[in-house]
Amino acid sequence: FGIEAYHGVLGARAVICSINTRLTHGEVAYILEHSQARLILVDHEYTHLVKGAKVPVVVINDTGREDDPYEQFLTSGREFSGERGWPGLEWERNEDAPCALNYTYVHL
Repeated sequence: FGIEAYHGVLGARAVICSINTRLTHGEVAYILEHSQARLILVDHEYTHLVKGAKVPVVVINDTGREDDPYEQFLTSGREFSGERGWPGLEWERNEDAPCALNYTYVHL
């Protein structure tokens, strides 16, 4: 789902914040709070890192089936957009607008 997330965020004029899966639950919670995340896309193997999150969590099970939560999320987006696709998007005109937020964590 990674490439979809990166391109989808650009299309939505939002900011993506990838999180290292080697971090602890507490470290991830700090990043989610500090970054003011509004939605979490997480692979099913890492749901333990986002337990207790205060924003919607979409779990990706990598099945591709209609009942997969991620596929349902994509379908709702298609319905919301009216399937206009990339040509129907309003692009960000400010080339300096943020599109990614990255955190570095050092264990001392």
